[in-house]
Amino acid sequence: MTDLFDTYLPAASAAYGRTLWHQYRFTFRVVKPRRTRLGDFRVLPEGDTFITVNADLNPHAFLITYIHEVAHAAVHQTLRKRGKPHGRSWQTAFQRLMQPLLTEAVFPAPILEPLRNYMARPAATTSASPALMLALRQTDPTATTEPAQAGQVLLRDVREGQSFRFAKKTYVRGTMRRTRVVCKEVVSGRSYAILAHALVDVSE
Repeated sequence: MTDLFDTYLPAASAAYGRTLWHQYRFTFRVVKPRRTRLGDFRVLPEGDTFITVNADLNPHAFLITYIHEVAHAAVHQTLRKRGKPHGRSWQTAFQRLMQPLLTEAVFPAPILEPLRNYMARPAATTSASPALMLALRQTDPTATTEPAQAGQVLLRDVREGQSFRFAKKTYVRGTMRRTRVVCKEVVSGRSYAILAHALVDVSE
């Protein structure tokens, strides 16, 4: 477990991330990238809690996602009942857990300013803050936050009804639903909710 925190989190935050793991006693896994989520919190049938974070996030995006999910664990441990997943209890827990990390020792200045603005009223996903997503993409370009290549744009910027390529499949852009876009996969005809900030290929 030590290797996970040292490997995936910014160095200055690894010890804190490990402390939260000990405090809230959840199973933690780093998993293959998923189309519709960056992280996940679950309560297993026997009552154990389980957190996953996508492996392709850069360290700063990984840390934000990790703390987001730990906030769910904190709320669950305190309330022991279901409420709004991203309601006031979660927002308060997220803000409290993020507060020690809001320094330039952990986040570069270009990320820190939009991150502080986002944390004033955190939403269900960081894609709700375009400024923060852009800062994460530009300051530490890897995998999920890599800069767009020729012909690539953010899904949210594709016009409705336009076709695009994503994960080696062709889709038609549908309607926006909060932080995701409902898109139809051409071959199967099935609809998928894809994150609005995903990079897609619109080149002919």
